[in-house]
Order: sequence, then C-alpha cells, then structure tokens
Amino acid sequence: MFLFLLILLVIFVVYKIHDLDTKNGDFFFNRNIRSVKRRGVLNGLLKVVLRQVSMVEIIYEMYYEHPREKLVGFWDMGRPTILLRDPELVKTVAVKEFDRFQDRRAVITEQMDELFGNSLLMLKAQKWRDMRSTLSPAFTGSKMRVMCELVVEICEQMVEFVKQDAKVKGPQEYEMKDLFSRLTNDVIATCAFGVKVDSLKEKKNEFYLSAQVLSNFLAPTKGLKIVFYRLMPTIMKALNVKINEPRETAFLRTLITESMKIREEKNIVRPDMINLLMDARKGRLTHATSEKDSSQSAGFATVEESNIGLRTVRREWTDDEILAQCFLFLLAGFETSSSVLSFTAYEIAVNPDVQDRLFEEIKAVHDELDGKSLTYDNLQRMKYMDMVVSESMRKWPAAPFVDRVCNKEFKLEFDKGRYFDVPVETTFWIPIVAFHRDPQYFPDPEKFDPERFSDENKSSINPNTYLPFGVGPRNCIGSRFALMEVKSILFYLILNFSLEITDNTQVPIKLAKSLNSFQAENGIHLKLRPRV
Repeated sequence: MFLFLLILLVIFVVYKIHDLDTKNGDFFFNRNIRSVKRRGVLNGLLKVVLRQVSMVEIIYEMYYEHPREKLVGFWDMGRPTILLRDPELVKTVAVKEFDRFQDRRAVITEQMDELFGNSLLMLKAQKWRDMRSTLSPAFTGSKMRVMCELVVEICEQMVEFVKQDAKVKGPQEYEMKDLFSRLTNDVIATCAFGVKVDSLKEKKNEFYLSAQVLSNFLAPTKGLKIVFYRLMPTIMKALNVKINEPRETAFLRTLITESMKIREEKNIVRPDMINLLMDARKGRLTHATSEKDSSQSAGFATVEESNIGLRTVRREWTDDEILAQCFLFLLAGFETSSSVLSFTAYEIAVNPDVQDRLFEEIKAVHDELDGKSLTYDNLQRMKYMDMVVSESMRKWPAAPFVDRVCNKEFKLEFDKGRYFDVPVETTFWIPIVAFHRDPQYFPDPEKFDPERFSDENKSSINPNTYLPFGVGPRNCIGSRFALMEVKSILFYLILNFSLEITDNTQVPIKLAKSLNSFQAENGIHLKLRPRV
C-alpha cells in the first residue's frame, strides 16, 4: 500500500512540474531571452533527488551555456527564472531598483515553519524592513567589541581541549567540519543564548544535538516537505504540515523564553543576542550617532548597512518573532561559519607559505598583547588575516547564489536596445559562485591567492562580482559578527597549532553533490600539531 501511494505521489509531482513547464513553455522565447537547454522533468528531478549533481554544478552549467548573454532564462521546477550574468545588472536589480526587488522567494513561509518563516531571511515587504531596522543596531562595531570577549572564551576552551588531546594521544587528526561545527555551536550558544557548553568535551550535549536537527534542511523528510509545499501549497497548508516537528523546536523555545523571563525578573544584563533582542523588542536598541557616521568595517568582505537599517522603528514584536531571529542566528553560525572555517583551514594547510606568513602576523599581535586577551580592534589591524579570509570566501563562498523577486512591474534594459518587461513574482538569481570563479573578474580563479586582496590590488575588484555576504540593502546583517568569529577562531588555531595534511586529506578537494552549500566529498581531514 505504501509503495502504491509513493508511486502515485511521484506521478503527481512529475505531472505538476510538466504542467508548469507546458504553461510557461514560450515564456523566454516570446521575450527574446536566451534560455538554458531543457533537460526534461524526470532527468533533472531524479538527478537532484539522487544527489547526482550539486547546486554549484547547476549554476556553473547555466552561467556558461550562453557566455555572451547578460542574462539567461531557466526553469526552476517549472517556473521561469532569470540568471543574471552581468555585474551591472546585479547592481540594477539588487541596489538601484531595490524597491522593486526587495524580497527573496519564500521557500519556507510562516505557515510552514514559525521559526524559519519569521526569520529576517524569509520576511517580506514592510515587515522585513521593520525587522531589519530593529536588528541592525545589534550588529554594529561597538556590539561586536563586547561579543568578541565571549568568542575568545570559546577559542581558549578549544585550544585547551586540542592540546590536552595531543598531550595524551599525540597530535590528532580532525575532520574540520565536525570540529568547527562544534566550536561555532558553542560560540552561538554563549553569544546568542547565554548558555555555556563545551561540545568538544560533551559530544552529545542537548544544545548541539538540537542545533544539528534544526539546521539539517537536507534531511529527506524536510526536503520532501519543502518540495511538496512548492508544488501544492494549498493542500500542505490544509494538512497543517510543518517543516520542523514541534518536538524539534521545543528545546530552543523553552531555552529562550525561560532565559528572557529570568532576566526580566532578576534584571540580569548579559552582552549576548537575547539581551539585544529584548532591548529591540522594547525599542531601546538604537544606533549611536557615532555609529551612523562610522565607515569602519570588519574587513574587505564587510557589507555596509543601508538607510533601511538605520531607521528607528517602534513596533511590538512577539516572542515567536524574536525567537525566529535567534533561530536564524543558530543556523548561520552552525552551518555557514563552520563551512567557511573548514575550507579556510584546508587552504592554509595546503599552502605552507600562506600559513607561515599568517602565523608571523598572528604571533606579532599576540606578543603585543603581552598576556592580555585578543580584542575586536586587534583583529581589525591584521591585514594578512583579512586577505586570507577574503580570498577563502571568494573561492568557497557560504552561499552559491542569492535571489530577488520582482514585486512591481518593471521594464529592464538588459542589453543595448533589448528590454524585458518583468512580470510581478519573477525570480532573479545572482550566481555568487560563478562570479567569484569567473577568470575575467578573478584571473586564475582556482588558485588560492590572498594577494588579490592586498592594499595594492583590492581596488581593482568590481564590488558587484565579489559578494560573499550578498549585495544591496538585503545583504547579510551579520557580516561583522561572522568575520569577527572566523578571524578569532583562526587566530587561536594558527597561534597554537600547525595545520598539516594527512593521508586522508583530499587534495584537491572534490565537492559533494549538495544542494545548499559547499561541502567536501570526503570531509576535510587535517592534523593539528601543537607549536612548541
């Protein structure tokens, strides 16, 4: 019986996508837009489901199919979608005409999941603007200076664990994604939730296990739910199907609400995200005048806040809406930061000259500290550190693409004398990974070369082709925190350990067939040898 129902379900999905394909078949032809070759419903669907292709491969294929075109059309599960190939068109859509393209496609809505659907990533229109303005003051340089102290505590905790491991068993080999996901989990636990955990010592602590479940959107059940919501949203809403089961979010919900309650009752103030969000909900979180005028960045990759984020908003936020932002912080820290750190560690290990130079800079700063802890301002002075991280995020960006959805009809001139009357709800993809690895923007793109981001060279980089944190007013609000976290961890890692490749290190890395981000096919295995 189950097999019969499954077959019926597959037939329905194929029919639904085929029906959308048929209805939209002439969409690009009628608008004089070149489109990528159609591979057929079953061919494309099965390759995705069976993980025979990765999102990175799909983007490369579309990007290079019509190399002379500034934009190309393709079908996303039967829906016509535009891939932007020209940096100036990226600027037009994401910056100049932002009011017409301010939303992302709602892959997960509030009806599907109260946490993810209410997060800043998924919010739309005025609600997104209000939340962006509310949260923006939480990610300024002054707030990062305070949070850096919390990050440093976790870094020192990591150093102690790895050194003790080496003392007992000799220098150990670690899978970097696992190591860094545990480390960034602990950072998020203390910086966002005010919880002190040690996921290296306590492998199965409740916070880490909950974060694993909540952040795994590639789990078969979650993936199928998302697909079915896109194909038959009315039925899924009627059945009240949720992406995350209630039991998966119960721990996080209880943790945050109880923490907020205790802090209110006992007037406890702690420099973490929960405290900032409590202030935001009460309208007490605002930009200081000095911060509004400050152009200080956390590095070359930092994205600046637009006027939208600098507005003052008076709006009441519910517990669920506040909880959703903590959830997003958890996802970003657990998955994205650990991925960036893993690939950066790999590049440092396979490029000994880079590691030696980075160690020299780190050692010099450490000596200047003379026993004091690392600070946010110390990190900003480390030019080579910033060059290494910037280059790593070029070669291995956290997200292979971002999207924008048209909310007002617009006539887009995409080439000289060629216009596209953009219908409402048309989705545009900005292929970050393709720009980052296009030799016309970054010569010899497969080479790991931090010198691209030296003071002498970085001015030649087109800002519309280097997009590690997205582009325009809807960029990543947490770029300062992410860079501070990544650099702090690298500082303590390289200061205390030499990163070495082993027989298990895949050189060069082959990417897994993943749909959401860069993942190494066999993991990233490195040995951490304590420095004398």
